[in-house]
Order: sequence, then structure tokens, then C-alpha cells
Amino acid sequence: MPAPADRTLVVEVPATSANLGAGFDVLALALDWTARLEVAPGGRGLRVVPPAGAPAAWADPAQNLVARAFARGWAAAGEPEPPAAELRSLGTLPIGRGLGSSAAAVVAGLTAAGALSQRPLPPAELLRLAAEFEGHPDNVAAALLGGLTVAVRHADGTVAPYRVPVRGDLHAVVFLPTRALDTKAARAVLPSTIPLHDAVFNAGRCALLVRALLTGDYPSLRTAMEDRWHQPHRTRLLPALPAVIAAALEAGADGAALSGAGPSVLALAGAPAAGRLEAIARAMEAAGAGGGPPGAATVTRPRDRGAVVTWR
Repeated sequence: MPAPADRTLVVEVPATSANLGAGFDVLALALDWTARLEVAPGGRGLRVVPPAGAPAAWADPAQNLVARAFARGWAAAGEPEPPAAELRSLGTLPIGRGLGSSAAAVVAGLTAAGALSQRPLPPAELLRLAAEFEGHPDNVAAALLGGLTVAVRHADGTVAPYRVPVRGDLHAVVFLPTRALDTKAARAVLPSTIPLHDAVFNAGRCALLVRALLTGDYPSLRTAMEDRWHQPHRTRLLPALPAVIAAALEAGADGAALSGAGPSVLALAGAPAAGRLEAIARAMEAAGAGGGPPGAATVTRPRDRGAVVTWR
């Protein structure tokens, strides 16, 4: 169906928390915290209106990640030059905090291009293009589909996402440090190989985590969100990480882990008693302040929907 010529396209994309401990570059969970992109028709060429306070370079379509993804999706759909439109980024996610901000930007741009195109891209093609931008498929899969996603890379290099619905009684607390962490630096500290016993340790916990979220066996998350692949190495960059995780568990979280490459920490809790989520948040803040950098914790929920397109 042709896109309305005189209406503004709105794309909402959720934040995502990847890895969840043991599922390095495989598992990701969408959160009920969204970035918003508006595409208003008119004017000449493709223009970018960055959010307030953004670097001046964000106004350049050649440097803006949303605009670059939009142009890539438009070209992949076989369309000519990008349309005359204005890209307005609203309600952006914190950058460099391990909450999938770059994945959200890429998914927003590609989804907008697909919605405006006369030949919309199928979901598999959207995922392929998004994974090319990101370099790994976990965050973009959850941002596109919502819920918990398992990203599987086949022998030919293609990626297939498998979506696991999330139950409504699961809650999340995100500890967000004030200082960002460069994702490249967080990947640079990882080893190229891991011992066999650590691989077995994580494989079992990755499977247990999917089972726990499917069945609502949330107490199993304490074990399922343990990790020996990436968190021990990233603790060199984030010395407060073990203390923040321990504080969350002590305060009543069922499980906790580094969110993506960090520095944010995700805690999950099922059917919490009154006041329990706030207690978890305060405990994580206290532990973070003790080991630095300090930060603030936010109570939210997993989100069972991915990117959503509306018109106004």
C-alpha cells in the first residue's frame, strides 16, 4: 500500500538489553523504553533534525546513523533518490550505556524507509541490513521483534531470529551509570578463545535462561544469568559490576547481569512484592556509587512488541 503523501510517519523502537549474562551475542530482551523517530514529508532532499543537545554532526545525513540506515533501506528497496523529508529524532535512548541505542537508530531508519517505500522490505531483509550496520544481530533482532530473541547465525552467514514471548509478570530494573562506555573498548578486552569448561558453563545457563522466561521459573534466573565469557573481562573496565549485581540479588532480584557491553546493569524480578523493585533500584545505586561511576536506576518492564509504525 502506498505511503500517505501528506502525513508524518512515526516509528517507535524499544531499548534492548543484550547477552543477559550467558547469551553473548545471541540473546537480547526488548525493554519498555523507546526511541522515537518522525519522518515529515516536504521540502527538498533528506534533512535531519537532531534532538536537543546532540552534537552538531548529527545534522549531517552522511554522519547521522538514522539517516544512513534510512538511505540504505531506501536503496535496498530499489527506490531512486531518498524522498524529500525531514527526519526528527525524539525521545532518544542513552548512548554508550549498553541499551541498544545504535540498534534502535538503525532499526528506526530502516523501518521508516520500508514503510515509505513502494516496495517494503520483508522482515528477514530488514534484519540482515540491520545486523550489517551493527556487526552483531542480538540487539537489532529484539528491537525489530520485541520480547526475548535468540539470534542464530547459519553456516552461510545468514541470521535467523527466534522470538520468545515474555510473560506479563516479569519486571526489570536498569542501573544506568552517568559515564558512557565505548563498545569497541568493551569488546577489545575480550579473549579470542575461551576454555571448554567455561563454554559448557555458559551453554547450560543460556538454555536455562530461555526455559526460565518461558515457564516463569524466575528463581532460576540467579543461576541462568551467570557468565564466564565476557563479564569477568569487562570488570576490568567496570570494577563496580560484581558489587552492583550482588546488591541487586541481595535486595530481591531474581537475576542480574551486565546489559550488553555495559556499563548499565539489568536486574530481572518476577511478580515482585510491594516496594521490592524500588529496593532493588536503591541497592544498585548505592553499590554503583561505592565503586564508581555513580548512576540512577530505572524501573521498567520487558516489552513484547518490537518496532511499531504509525501515521499522524
